[in-house]
Amino acid sequence: MSLTTLVQTMDDWCEAPAPGRPPRPSWLRDILTAVVLAEMSARMNGTDEGRSLYSAAVHLYEAAAEKVALNPQPLPPLEE
Repeated sequence: MSLTTLVQTMDDWCEAPAPGRPPRPSWLRDILTAVVLAEMSARMNGTDEGRSLYSAAVHLYEAAAEKVALNPQPLPPLEE
């Protein structure tokens, strides 16, 4: 599955609640995207692109976590 397809699937799922269920929170897509980006960066074995991707994941996660958690926890550091 490509990243574009994955993000589109998350957008569709996050924006379309199941019938009879409460709507999904607006920050859910950002948290899921950050997790996927962090996982992808871990597979890039310490390359500059991997570090850049991980940095983007951290910024996205931190922005979403501030909306959600009373005490947001950071993503673990990128293993080199």
